[in-house]
Amino acid sequence: MSEIAEWKEAVGYDVFLANARENVELMKARFNDVMLNETEEELLMSIKNEIKILVIGTDRCNDTAGNLPVLARMVSISPKVELRILDSDSNSRLHQEFSVNGKRKTPVVLFLSNELKELCRWIERPNAAYKIMNENDLSLEDRRKKLKRLYSDPEILRQSLGELLDLLYRADLLLGRR
Repeated sequence: MSEIAEWKEAVGYDVFLANARENVELMKARFNDVMLNETEEELLMSIKNEIKILVIGTDRCNDTAGNLPVLARMVSISPKVELRILDSDSNSRLHQEFSVNGKRKTPVVLFLSNELKELCRWIERPNAAYKIMNENDLSLEDRRKKLKRLYSDPEILRQSLGELLDLLYRADLLLGRR
C-alpha cells in the first residue's frame, strides 16, 4: 500500500462547495436531506480510529454531487473522520490509478489510515443506482438527467449511506477497533 500524498492538496467540503460552479444548490440540499437514524449516528460516534476520506471528483459530476453530501453528513457526526476532496480534472494521473476497466469513474472515495494508506474504496455510485441506470439504453444527456433525478430519491441516498457506512466501519476494523 502506498501513501496517498495528494491528501495534502485536497480541500475540505466547505471550500469545495465555495469553489464549485455546478450542482452547488443540489449538494447543499442533499446534505440536509440525508436523515440518519439513531443506530447510524451511534455507529458514526463509535468510530475508534482516525480515518481520512479522500474523494476524487468534480462538481460537474452528478454521482459526485449525489454522494459527496452523504459523506459530508457522516463526517459532521463522527469526530474521528476527516473528509477532503481532490479535483479529478486537475489530478488526472492519480484519478487514472483508480480506473475501472480502463475508464475513469467519478467519484472515487478512498478510506485512508492516519498514515494515508488506503484501507478500502468505493467508486461512482451505489448498487441500486447502477441497476436503475443499466436497465435502459440511454443517451449521455438522458443518463445525466436521470442521474440528477435519481439522487433526489431518498432511497438512493439511503443506499449510498449504507454502503459508505459499511466501508467506514470496515476501515475502523482494519485499523484495530478497540
